[in-house]
Amino acid sequence: MLKIMAHRGARNLWAENSLTGFRNVLALAVEGVEFDLHLTNSGQILVIHDATLDRTTTGSGNVCDLDDTARRSIRLKDENGNITSDHIPTFEEVLNVLEVRPDLKLYVELKSGPDGKPYEDLVEKTVEIIEARNIAERVVLHSFDRSVVERCAEVAPAIERLMSLNTEWVERNGGLEHFFRTVEPLVRFVGVHHVLFEAEFDRILSLFPKDRLGVWTLNDRELIDRWMDRDIPYITSDSPDLVIEARNERLTTIL
Repeated sequence: MLKIMAHRGARNLWAENSLTGFRNVLALAVEGVEFDLHLTNSGQILVIHDATLDRTTTGSGNVCDLDDTARRSIRLKDENGNITSDHIPTFEEVLNVLEVRPDLKLYVELKSGPDGKPYEDLVEKTVEIIEARNIAERVVLHSFDRSVVERCAEVAPAIERLMSLNTEWVERNGGLEHFFRTVEPLVRFVGVHHVLFEAEFDRILSLFPKDRLGVWTLNDRELIDRWMDRDIPYITSDSPDLVIEARNERLTTIL
């Protein structure tokens, strides 16, 4: 059955990576939620997509420079630029919200710093929190950076892993065949951007098991319907309500 992932806490519905968004996702008929981690110089793990504050918050500068007082005082902005009442949450705060739905899979992306390099100790600190809460079976760790995924495999081999893939990544890293030839047994899942997947659909299916592939990020109903026809098992969306609607309509037709 199709599994739906709410990307950045369903960022087209609520401010991305916000506690409000994560609380509201709990009521949606989705199987997974995705969010992003950065590490501050003081050792806090924050849930925010960019390495800088300017796009999604009322602040400016680098996320890694925030102390706890600053991150609490900064407010998140939604997709339209409206200022919300949400502050930048910590990893622990997000887990506190999501713990009430143990069936919900947590796709945790480990980001890089403003210099483009992986944060030292982010993997270790993230895994420490996951293991302390005994939620390893709920988590999929992922990154675009192969070295980060390799570090996840070293530190926590039992936690499932995913790598994301788009056209730019393929062009910079030796092509599709090289990627899929070397990705086993590093990851359980591969998430492919819909533009690349569209262009290389048959080729990708010949290189990797279909039941371990996902497509991202589908936010248009026509696009969602087209990919549902292709029976890809995982769909990631900023607008998971549209994917839920499409899935429900198909189930009704079948019944």
